[in-house]
Amino acid sequence: MSELEEEKSYEVLAHNNVSDFLTRHVPKQFTSPRQTCYRHRTDIARVLVPEELSRVAVQKQLENLPKADQNAISHIWSIFSAAPANQRLLMLQGIVSTCCMPQLSFLASAVEPLLRIDFLAVLPHEVSLKILSHLDAKSLCHAAQVSRTWKHLADDDIVWHRMCEQHIDKKCTKCGWGLPLLYNKKAMRKRQRSSDGVTAACGTKLVESSTGDSNAPQDQPSKRRRVSQDTDIKSATPDAHRRPWKDVYSERLVVERNWRTNKYTVRTLKGHKDGVMCVQFCENKNRLISGSYDKTVHVWNLETGEILKVLTGHTRCVRALQFDDAKLVTGSMDNTLKIWNYNTGHCIRTLQGHTDGVISLHFDSRILVSGSADKNVKVWNFLTGECFTLHGHTDWVNQVKIHRQSMVVSASDDTTIRVWDLNTRTCLKVLEGHVGQVQAAIPSMHGFAHRFVLPKQKPEVNTPEEIEQEQLHSCRQDQQQQQRATSEERQMPIQQQEKAEDGQSSTEVIISGSLDNTLKVWSMETGECLRTLFGHVEGVWSVAFDKRRFVSGSSDSTIRVWDADSGQALHTLKEHDKGVTSVSLSDTKIISASEDGEIRIFDYGMQV
Repeated sequence: MSELEEEKSYEVLAHNNVSDFLTRHVPKQFTSPRQTCYRHRTDIARVLVPEELSRVAVQKQLENLPKADQNAISHIWSIFSAAPANQRLLMLQGIVSTCCMPQLSFLASAVEPLLRIDFLAVLPHEVSLKILSHLDAKSLCHAAQVSRTWKHLADDDIVWHRMCEQHIDKKCTKCGWGLPLLYNKKAMRKRQRSSDGVTAACGTKLVESSTGDSNAPQDQPSKRRRVSQDTDIKSATPDAHRRPWKDVYSERLVVERNWRTNKYTVRTLKGHKDGVMCVQFCENKNRLISGSYDKTVHVWNLETGEILKVLTGHTRCVRALQFDDAKLVTGSMDNTLKIWNYNTGHCIRTLQGHTDGVISLHFDSRILVSGSADKNVKVWNFLTGECFTLHGHTDWVNQVKIHRQSMVVSASDDTTIRVWDLNTRTCLKVLEGHVGQVQAAIPSMHGFAHRFVLPKQKPEVNTPEEIEQEQLHSCRQDQQQQQRATSEERQMPIQQQEKAEDGQSSTEVIISGSLDNTLKVWSMETGECLRTLFGHVEGVWSVAFDKRRFVSGSSDSTIRVWDADSGQALHTLKEHDKGVTSVSLSDTKIISASEDGEIRIFDYGMQV
């Protein structure tokens, strides 16, 4: 057979084989949108192809070749396009194995940009949002600048709602930032309009029990409807009238940055004729109330600083006060407590029972607790109208605080702090450590997390035998503790596990301030002193704190801001001319009272 005949027979055989191949593998079956990979599905992905590899550029290069070569190359492309996935790989393996270095170099440079793909655009919308929800706020803002698709995803309300849940009114366990809850100004004004002209009063009859065996206050649920402090934080459901969660987060971030950089504005309220001894404010009700040595109680408009009411009735210095939506309770050195309707200025009832001046008070929906210069703590029950006395302190009781509805923490000039059980009417713990009169003691609130830890004391080991035994014993203990910790972690909620991994503790503490110039952090459970904080050069008169920070006022005329997590001193505010007698704290403000008769408002939310 001649060479020409052999070529013809080879072409016929090849044609028959290719025809049979294309008959069995129809190209349309493998190029339809449902069959091809996501790279070729233009409905879900846009792949940026280099210009030299685009269809137009390749077609132009093909047209420059002879007709026979064009047909041959087109023939090869058709076969490869029609081939199934496994056969495509086989073809590529054969081609790569025969390539020289220039061809392999070309493949390496050409394949790399083709492998890049916008995975957020390709993935389902829900999966993309889940991925973005693991980023921090700064990374989300950077992601929003990548493309319009990424901006739409990064600004989604669901992502920022999760971000707000992680940071607002708590400290994030991952980044360490916590944002203030703030209050809703619109909701506050709406409540004020609806409550105008409505007089709320407390008409409960309070009598002192002649014996000490009256029933202790029982834990009963409050019938008052709970009002949310921030109506923004409810759900991520879209609403035409709801602000975007990104705006909510940004607003609170500005306030938190002001706290960190100590950026604030100061306003001074003047009206009292003598030193101001106590102050409390409520941003939701736009009210500030103060008590003074001038025997009066002033009710102020918090926003404008205007005096709305001057309550007179006490015959000596007003040392303590507290108010809620319905009433104001004041304690005075005239041995009495008075219950007021502060909206009208009317005194509803006068409580008499102490034999010396009332220095401190605290109430909830069920009971009123008062501390006095007569060294006693009295518990007045709103529900039953009864009163009983807790004996134990040997000097003035400077502060009382209700904790968990069934306990009371009291601080005294006898340098001790006592924890009382209201059910049994007994003293559970006596905290001793201050060397000066304790002026303030506040138990931590629910959700408070900190890093105050006791130092580990290692026993002294002398001989090598004792060292070896100690190492074996400690090794066994570590293994047992690790096993117990593993089993406890499995039963522990996820949020508590994150705190444990971050080294934080949610153990309840008491923060106290004394005239020995120090603050102390105590373990509520064991009664041990966890940390002593130094900074003031004179006695500490008042302490207030929330989940992120606490503040202290001192006779040295300064206010110090401390980190509630670690106890580190952050800032010192020097605005008063005389000693600071009382401090009050919110998400955006510190309000302080001084012996100079002035009240100062430090506003950290001025840019909101």
